[in-house]
Amino acid sequence: MIIRKAREIDMGAVAILCRESLLKAYDSMIDPDRVMPWSEGDDVEKYVRGNWPCMLVAWQDEKLAGLVAKTKNHIDVIWVNEEFRKKGTGNELLVEAERRLAKRYPELTVECIDEETINFFKKRGYEMQREFIDGMTGVNKVIMVRALTQEDAQKPMLDKIA
Repeated sequence: MIIRKAREIDMGAVAILCRESLLKAYDSMIDPDRVMPWSEGDDVEKYVRGNWPCMLVAWQDEKLAGLVAKTKNHIDVIWVNEEFRKKGTGNELLVEAERRLAKRYPELTVECIDEETINFFKKRGYEMQREFIDGMTGVNKVIMVRALTQEDAQKPMLDKIA
């Protein structure tokens, strides 16, 4: 697996993974009318066009295995392709994001929408900071936070990270 900064050429694959992941994640949580801009409109493509320079992508065997979208010291999403779940892809993306961000920021925040995601971050040392209702989706979200350390910044790049 190669983890690297996203490139413009990745936008198509990133948009597909984002759309699939958004629909699956929010499917049982929100009204289908609220999902329509993501499922049938071009909101996902607009998001990707505006955010790909702040993304890390994981590629394996010419397939997009996952991505992490970050803004400053905040992780907006970590999406992992179904085929690569439960194989460490999300953890590797998170470790690399932490390594890069620890050089500039003292802490990292992330939004979670379900127990599985909350537990993923809890296992990695994140603590719940606050809850809120997302005005756009009406979904209850949790902001989690973890202090970044010099050890995070000094973690060696793995062989598979470019």
